[in-house]
Amino acid sequence: MTAQYDDIIVGAGSAGAALAARLTEDPARRVLLLEGGPDYVEPEDLPEEIFYGRAMSFDGNDWTFRADVHDGRRIRFPRGKLSGGSSAVGATVGLRGVAEDYDDWAAAGNPGWSYEEVLPYFRKLENDYDFGDSEFHGGGGPMPIRRWKPEELSPGQTAFVEACLEAGFPEVKDHNHPDATGVGSIPSTRHDTVHRATTGTTYLRLIRQRPNLEIRGGTTVDRVVFEGAKAIGVMAAAQGGSYELIEGRRVILATGAVASPMILLRSGIGPAEDLRRLGIDVRADLSGVGGNLVDHQRTGAFLVPQPGVIDPTEAFLQQILRTTSPVTGEFNDLQYYMVNHFSLAHFPELQMLAGATEILGVMVVSQRPGSRGRITLPSADPTAQPTIVLNFLDDEREMDILVDGVRTAWKLAHHPDIMKLGQGFVVLRDAMIDNDDMVRQYVKTSLDSAYHPVGTVRMGPASDPDSVVDERGAVHGIESLYVADSSIMPSTVRANTNLTSIMIGERMAAWLREG
Repeated sequence: MTAQYDDIIVGAGSAGAALAARLTEDPARRVLLLEGGPDYVEPEDLPEEIFYGRAMSFDGNDWTFRADVHDGRRIRFPRGKLSGGSSAVGATVGLRGVAEDYDDWAAAGNPGWSYEEVLPYFRKLENDYDFGDSEFHGGGGPMPIRRWKPEELSPGQTAFVEACLEAGFPEVKDHNHPDATGVGSIPSTRHDTVHRATTGTTYLRLIRQRPNLEIRGGTTVDRVVFEGAKAIGVMAAAQGGSYELIEGRRVILATGAVASPMILLRSGIGPAEDLRRLGIDVRADLSGVGGNLVDHQRTGAFLVPQPGVIDPTEAFLQQILRTTSPVTGEFNDLQYYMVNHFSLAHFPELQMLAGATEILGVMVVSQRPGSRGRITLPSADPTAQPTIVLNFLDDEREMDILVDGVRTAWKLAHHPDIMKLGQGFVVLRDAMIDNDDMVRQYVKTSLDSAYHPVGTVRMGPASDPDSVVDERGAVHGIESLYVADSSIMPSTVRANTNLTSIMIGERMAAWLREG
């Protein structure tokens, strides 16, 4: 039997779009790219909140997942549902992890993933407007990276930088330099100050006319189909249609840390006992599928804005402080941001907490959480929402890190030019900031995800019982089935995960082109 395609890529997001671009550089390779959400061909076709990268998008192009963050409290867990994936709905932060993050992957039994070995792929993906083609940067890649200039900053951002410098933090010109620590401009995935760049508007836009590439939006994949232990295609359905077999020589899942384990589980790959309970035939008993869920944790010190100070046309993030928590001593394991504006329209529980529909202030994000969560299926129905349990604060040290982080955010937010933007702090008061019990309770109440899930299809040697794929993304014990997205990260990175996910697409494509 001749397969319809050489490669079927499921998911046109951060990694999937990069995979499609690089694999179709070989004109003899027939590639099908399937996307569950709409495929917007031109940037101008995008919804306004995505086209203009002012803030994260929580509206129409979202999978509407929910997650248990801590003690049964449920939160929104947005993931991008369109070509470009979560690169199209996030905060346009083009930040790399620290070198040690990738060295840790290699040390865990994943050759080819050290910082020195992945740096060429970071350089390959980017077109850095500020540093160009240089030792640590690329000048000819699809994804633009630019940094905010002083004259482009909002007053609150300028005040945040001043507050950080006055507190003794160093100034940083390039946060993607491996030794950088301190405060400076966020490297942003933007062409300019206004428009968001996604893997859909960059990678895919450049390759749409290739005759060996087919892109199908609005297509749901239920499961992978096998002959014995070999993947031969997927069961997929166009919107409103019935599921049909699409045959491919290889299947590559790139649907992210939530959807990739869901597809594997429905395909019979995962913990055998769980699969049998759902009536799914076991193809491979891999207990790590859906486990090892890691996500960054965020809270902060926020103010109710004064009337008229919010400008929704501004980017909501421009400057970042990367620093080391005194609790851990681990390099750059904390991030602080000045948030120009954050709408609570989709967060009714936070609206109640704030007594307002919008907030501004200083956000803190913990980058090296010790807790691990899990994603499971309630049924084999491909339309069923997953059960996502984050287990935040399961590691006792996380609370100490966040309590210290809230206090630092509180101090930074007391810069007079930040204070004059607000009517007062949300919940936090002078009388409580030094009270450990009260700040701990505030952390529990305000804690949220940074929406950077990784690790649910963990990469590692077959001798590791919790690993699911090898260092080249091949699923253990299965032929012709690969995973290439944020789910394969064995541990998280000390950075927003979008750029690392794109790098994974680039790195995997180079290996897959060999076969």
